Amino acid sequence: MKPSDLQRLAHIKQYCEDVADAILTFGNDFDAFENNRHFVNAVSMCIMQIGELTGMLSPEFKEQNALLWDR
Repeated sequence: MKPSDLQRLAHIKQYCEDVADAILTFGNDFDAFENNRHFVNAVSMCIMQIGELTGMLSPEFKEQNALLWDR
């Protein structure tokens, strides 16, 4: 695995942990999410960053892990 892929995966993992932390902070409740801009922004920013990072993974990484992507 390329070092750049490994680094991107580490960042993706951190953003996933940040979403989990936001849920612990604000609660696992859609009403809390829907009515709190800080909660929405925290989760949305993480999801946006995860999307950006997955798009930057190398073609080799995506090819080697194609079965995982097709689930």
